[in-house]
Amino acid sequence: MGSTDHALSKDGPTAGLAARRRHFLLGCIAFSFLTMCLIGVGLVGVSWVAANHGTIALVGQLFFISGVTNIVVSAIGGVLVDRRSRRSMVLRGQVVRLLGTTILFAGVLYPAWLTFALFASTILNTAGPASGGGAMAGVFQKLFPPEQRMRINMRLGVVGQVGFVAGTGISGVALHLWGAELCVGLMVVIAGVLLILGDYFTRDMTEAPPPTGNSFSADWREGLRYALTDWRLAGAILGVALLVSVAQMTNTLVPGFVRDTLHAGSDVYGLLEAVWSAGGGSALAAAAFLRQQSSYRGWVEFAMLAVLGLVMVAFALSRSVSVAVALYAIMGALFALSRAVCSGRILTLADPAYIGRVLALTSMLTSGTGMVIYIMPTFVLIADIALYYQAWGIAILVTGLGLAGASWHMERNTTAASAAGAARSRPGRPV
Repeated sequence: MGSTDHALSKDGPTAGLAARRRHFLLGCIAFSFLTMCLIGVGLVGVSWVAANHGTIALVGQLFFISGVTNIVVSAIGGVLVDRRSRRSMVLRGQVVRLLGTTILFAGVLYPAWLTFALFASTILNTAGPASGGGAMAGVFQKLFPPEQRMRINMRLGVVGQVGFVAGTGISGVALHLWGAELCVGLMVVIAGVLLILGDYFTRDMTEAPPPTGNSFSADWREGLRYALTDWRLAGAILGVALLVSVAQMTNTLVPGFVRDTLHAGSDVYGLLEAVWSAGGGSALAAAAFLRQQSSYRGWVEFAMLAVLGLVMVAFALSRSVSVAVALYAIMGALFALSRAVCSGRILTLADPAYIGRVLALTSMLTSGTGMVIYIMPTFVLIADIALYYQAWGIAILVTGLGLAGASWHMERNTTAASAAGAARSRPGRPV
């Protein structure tokens, strides 16, 4: 923390602001770790409970209803975050999530209600974070200047990656030794701790933004225009959606790819998931302590996206387990790093008054893409799973190259226009 504290105080803020930054950052570290830990526990625990109770189709239905819920609630929550106090939105989201995990725990204890509990908990566990997803980001933007946001966001990404790995590992051990009851009970405990933690470090965030006087739909349209007008911000939003689509494709198809293409078992599947997380965590850890994250050019994340698409195609063509493992680790590193840059770009560029709606649009686009991917194997029947990977990898490659080229061109034009304007305004020079 020493280097982070130095980064926070080097600009000479007042003692009160420095204390608020330190207090918020410590809370964010704990919050990021526990949030991703809860997601990891839920990913393993809920999938196991659903598959054991019903079929794989039930798991797909839960993913689908989660996507629908996220789109609907994000559209509402994005405006509310920009209208109400950050504290109220954070706490409401955590209360809803705690209620969702509690209902699931009751369903596990009373199996007659388990199907209802799975759908209800999925809706609530999605609606909670979606309703206040931009609240934390809004406070983060107000406390930290733009040049520090990319670096701090990457460091928080490392913490989140560790939390996710811890969550999946703990839930796997809990399922193996003690069963689903303890695994889901752990979700309730973590959700309760998150509520207490959110209450503790948001106590000085009760001030609501000034009212706009607009209707709900007018506020939403204004936020949408704002997000799409700035080409750099719109590109970062699209980049996040495309990057998450890679992970969504992976979650859907890797088990079948391991079984049918690599002709391997659960040991190889577990190894692939482990090296994905290890590659992502290592890339974030290395990038987080570089000093020049804020100077990343606007096309860098899209270039990494294009490389990620190329590696996806290579992974789909591989038939060797060792080659597949190496390529999967590279995919994990590229995914984590480029997503962190895109997320940091959004936090750097977006006006705090619009951050709720900007992140809501990002979440809605991500969920919409995910719903298409999750449902695609049902309607597009292809015997070889690797072909799905190749097709999506090519699409990601082409899109990434197009976005990188467009961003480079726009950035060059913007730089040239700024230089010309500075030259014209310089005293003593002819115009």
